Amino acid sequence: MDKKFTVVRYFAYGMEILLLFILQSTPNLIPELFGGKPLLLIPAAITIALFEPEIPAMFFGISSGILLDLGYGDNIGFYTVTLGVICFLLGWIFRDYMVVSFLNATAFTTVITTGLICLYFLFFYIFAGKGEAGFYFVNHYISKIVYTFLCGVILYFLNKAIFRSLLDY
Repeated sequence: MDKKFTVVRYFAYGMEILLLFILQSTPNLIPELFGGKPLLLIPAAITIALFEPEIPAMFFGISSGILLDLGYGDNIGFYTVTLGVICFLLGWIFRDYMVVSFLNATAFTTVITTGLICLYFLFFYIFAGKGEAGFYFVNHYISKIVYTFLCGVILYFLNKAIFRSLLDY
């Protein structure tokens, strides 16, 4: 079986992750809405994991997590570990038990994005003992969750197009 399109598809995913990292880490490039900027690499890793098998999905999750950890600098390892495990599980679940659809992708992206950002807030803001946690969450993290989710819808269609156009038959 010829796997030439698999390599091209993985290269396209890698370039997407790199481009999204550059977009999200460049100051004043993506507008801040209601106090929050999107974390584009979370929905990118999730939507890639919906289409790919476990091991490649895990590596795309780990690479997205490494870039997120490096971009934010104060939490080395959090996103790397969590996105690696989540993407591995998503690749396994959607390969064997579920069908990739817009509704499933939207539900998983919403739940995982909300869970990861809230978990990050819990570990690195509340447990760190920083003050005014409720005010900070309402003014920055809720808009970040919604903004990230909305970008995830666009990334689902992008990754679906990449997967379908570069599928090995």
